[in-house]
Amino acid sequence: MGTNYYLFTRSKNLAQRYFATNNSWVSDEEYEISDEPLLGYYIHLNKLSYGWRPLFQCHKAFSSFVDLELFFKEHQKSLKIFDEYGEEFGWDAYKRIIMNHSGRKPEPMKWVYEEDEFLGKRGRKYLQTIRCTTEEAEIWIPFDHLEYEQSEKLAAIRLNCYDKTIHEFFGFL
Repeated sequence: MGTNYYLFTRSKNLAQRYFATNNSWVSDEEYEISDEPLLGYYIHLNKLSYGWRPLFQCHKAFSSFVDLELFFKEHQKSLKIFDEYGEEFGWDAYKRIIMNHSGRKPEPMKWVYEEDEFLGKRGRKYLQTIRCTTEEAEIWIPFDHLEYEQSEKLAAIRLNCYDKTIHEFFGFL
């Protein structure tokens, strides 16, 4: 659950120059060819999900958001930005979305091993995060993906629970 964002270009040269590696044994493309909403090359930029920091796709053409902005502005005649629903964004609108998502007020969370409120009383417990006081906080929303993984492992050890987490149950991970 969340929204994926893509760079789009109709330029085969741009897509292959910056988002593909070709040698005699392998062809490694960082793009997909699609015809929706337009026919061309789609390069995954990032995913935004509630409760998480933006997760960016790794590309050799840029290694930071600042580099992405410079790359986009240098090639803006050949590039567009779309979300997974086909909505087009100019650079300023896309940057505003990323900055607004990144600037959310942190919320304290802690790990528990209990039944999930949405699943009801099915007798099955899951390792999950719930809201808590600042003093109880073990991790904060928006989650950092690497921090979350480490914190989840430590919580599983502390709570002595090694079965599925609630996210795995729903197939989010």
